[in-house]
Amino acid sequence: MPNVFGKESKKKELVNNLGEVYQKVEREHQISPGDFPSLRKMQELLQTQDFSKFQALKPKLLDTVDDMLANDIARLMVIVRQEESLMPAQVVKGGAFDGTMNGPFGHGYGEGAGEGIDDVEWVVGKDKPTYDEIFYTLSPVNGKITGANAKKEMVKSKLPNTVLGKIWKLADVDRDGLLDDEEFALANHLIKVKLEGHELPADLPPHLIPPSKRRHE
Repeated sequence: MPNVFGKESKKKELVNNLGEVYQKVEREHQISPGDFPSLRKMQELLQTQDFSKFQALKPKLLDTVDDMLANDIARLMVIVRQEESLMPAQVVKGGAFDGTMNGPFGHGYGEGAGEGIDDVEWVVGKDKPTYDEIFYTLSPVNGKITGANAKKEMVKSKLPNTVLGKIWKLADVDRDGLLDDEEFALANHLIKVKLEGHELPADLPPHLIPPSKRRHE
């Protein structure tokens, strides 16, 4: 903002071009479009604000937050999942949940996350070569990629971070805060499921568990 003259004209210019600002922030910080507030509403709110009183951006603070999201949160999620695995499973019954076990005639059977439920082969495997090409561009170490590197690719789906967070939780089958090639392929499969308008499962169905993570009796 100008120090003395032209403040109002500059403010008007920034508000009118807010959409371009959104796009710039999205590209530079890998933020999903769904996590931005309504453009029209934000423009209306900014019209009444004094821009000169806004605090200056602090790059070091942003770096600290990025490090927290990439490392601290990943470690915390491992602990949370370990605790969840010790909790007894809760099954919802009755009402709208009745009749969902009627074989292939149950609601949503074989669709969305249920696709491939009767297949011998892992349903994700058919698209895995495509996902593998992307995986090996994300600098895997010891066959795994970090949450930060996975995020760079996953946000391209433009799904809200809340949804991507649930997908990450489902795909990180071994709960180590990293994704191997099978888990990354699974994450992309679940993104595809969501983009096609289907709901994500509360827990990963047995037929979607990567072959290397299945328990062999």
